[in-house]
Amino acid sequence: MKLDLHVHSSYSVKDCSLSLRDLVRVAMARGLSGFALTDHNTVRGHAEARRLSRRGFIIIPGIEISTTKGHVLGLGVSEEIPPNLHPAEAVERVHEQGGVAVAAHPFSIGRSPSMVHMAKFDALEVLNARAGWFSNMLAKGFAERNGIPGVGGSDAHVLEDVGEAYTVLNCEPKIEGIIEEIRRGETSAGGRSLPLPLTLWRIIQRVLHKG
Repeated sequence: MKLDLHVHSSYSVKDCSLSLRDLVRVAMARGLSGFALTDHNTVRGHAEARRLSRRGFIIIPGIEISTTKGHVLGLGVSEEIPPNLHPAEAVERVHEQGGVAVAAHPFSIGRSPSMVHMAKFDALEVLNARAGWFSNMLAKGFAERNGIPGVGGSDAHVLEDVGEAYTVLNCEPKIEGIIEEIRRGETSAGGRSLPLPLTLWRIIQRVLHKG
């Protein structure tokens, strides 16, 4: 089963304009079994996501939390977690809701790599389609050296990016099973890093579209 564990929608108000219906349509067309909805600091899209989940295709409720040192994905959470927390506190809040905490693009340019030492993450995002191959290589190496499970996600803000990076799991498309599989480290990351010029061009397109 292939899941894109890092996807944004129009509920990331200042950052993305993608409808959940379009995301589901494209994800299914690309052979995904589902994706995690990880909008920035909000869970407002979860109710619509539940309505759009269907047999054989699942939308995992999630959030991307902006901490004091970087971004943390909370997968399997239902309540908002405020931004600007210390990474360890953000991870603790995720765990309190029974979710798993993933260090998102931890070695990307402009991020503080020290975040990975500040909290007990359940997994590291070792393949982020928008992060660049070198950043992903550093994340993969750190995860392997420290015995931390690795996952993949596109970090899609445009439809073209959906499924460019993903996580492979061997379980039924049910939230509880997926969360447990990640927690046990029964995962592998697949896909690719997008070429830097393409990533920059898509960022420009997104800005122009918003303007």
